[in-house]
Amino acid sequence: MDIKEINSKKLFKEFEIQIPYKDIDDSINDKIKDLIPTVSLPGFRKGKAPLNIVRKKYENNVLSEVIEKIVDQNTKKLLEEKKLKPFRQPKVELKKYEKNQPIEISIKIDLEPSIEISSLEEIELVNRTIDIDKKRVDENYNQFINSQKHYHKVKDSRPAKMSDKIIANITTNDESVPEFLKNQNNMPIITDSDYQILPNIGSILVNKKAKVGEKINLTFDLKEALKQKEKKEVEFVIEIISLEYLHEFKITKEFLEKNNLKDEKQLKENLKQNLIKQYEDSLKQIQKKELMDILDKKNKFDVPEGILDEEFNSIMLKLDQAKKDNNLDEDDKNLSDEELKKRYKKIALRRVKLAVLMQHIASINKITVTEKELTEGMINYASQYPGQEKQIIDYFKKNPTSIETIRGPIFEQKIVDSIISKVKLKNEKIDIKKFEKLNIEVFQNKETK
Repeated sequence: MDIKEINSKKLFKEFEIQIPYKDIDDSINDKIKDLIPTVSLPGFRKGKAPLNIVRKKYENNVLSEVIEKIVDQNTKKLLEEKKLKPFRQPKVELKKYEKNQPIEISIKIDLEPSIEISSLEEIELVNRTIDIDKKRVDENYNQFINSQKHYHKVKDSRPAKMSDKIIANITTNDESVPEFLKNQNNMPIITDSDYQILPNIGSILVNKKAKVGEKINLTFDLKEALKQKEKKEVEFVIEIISLEYLHEFKITKEFLEKNNLKDEKQLKENLKQNLIKQYEDSLKQIQKKELMDILDKKNKFDVPEGILDEEFNSIMLKLDQAKKDNNLDEDDKNLSDEELKKRYKKIALRRVKLAVLMQHIASINKITVTEKELTEGMINYASQYPGQEKQIIDYFKKNPTSIETIRGPIFEQKIVDSIISKVKLKNEKIDIKKFEKLNIEVFQNKETK
């Protein structure tokens, strides 16, 4: 094996190695010899065919397995000779393979950083609970009632009113308009909704006194909808298919029974507990963000350059796509390319640093995700899609790599819980106003998200 080091950084090494073809040739022969006793070829008794004839027939079948084994053996040998301790599985790429020629392999190795974790016991963290006043509970209840909207078809020929639902076909001949806007059939338009598929289309149709059966030509400025800098006026034909009026929702015995509720009081209590749960989940995210900020600040160590480059390149690919789609974040739009690279290099460094630190903490504390936790996680995930639970569970079973989407969050939360169990906690009860202010303060810094 001929070794050539082509890239060397503090926590990253890249090598090119050449392996004599004889090693491959000998390994193929060994593999074929193992096969001969099971092979039946015309003109020969089973297991008695000559090596060269069996090899000619089966060499391609065993080649990839042989190369993989040789590469694995030489990678281990390289790590032992160079006394390298990889942080993750080395990235191995077959650069050249030609018969009777040395094979060439590229091996990229991220090295394990030296980490000394600052004392977790010295970290001070706030454990907040929410104090929800009656006004907010009542608002939440009223929002729920208002969300239970029922519409009934308007039977006479009256024009559209505010709060109506208009069912319309929307078309334009402008080829520059995206497909999702160019042609929409049976599009529901809630006239008083804050969300409109076309700017203020609901109130415009009400002002036009639109009636079922009418076709109305309207021009809209799509500058905001298409996120363009210049004005973009487009003419649409709006065909009114039907009109429905809002029917006031009332809590009935049928509604209560359908939702397994004894009475309206239980409904209100359930909604209140759900509201508290939402705030508590948000407070956990705030606490987690504060913890990550502290860990980032208190712990100094080098990160593997290969992993950092991967994360940075991944971010920049997404950023380039956002530029093409004219979908950059507002605070990114005024930055030069160099300023963007500087910002996202810092973000990438933070992400990798915290990921490496969390992995290290998990390792020294022997934190893992059990099969039971993984199964419960899959069941909880599947339960979010009523009627599709079995298909989702089957998908996870057939695609083991997809299970990482379940394992990852569980693993991360177990590490966070382990850290929090060791820090100094100060209890604090806050109201909604303070929560909203805190939420903005904690998450407003993009570089620490």
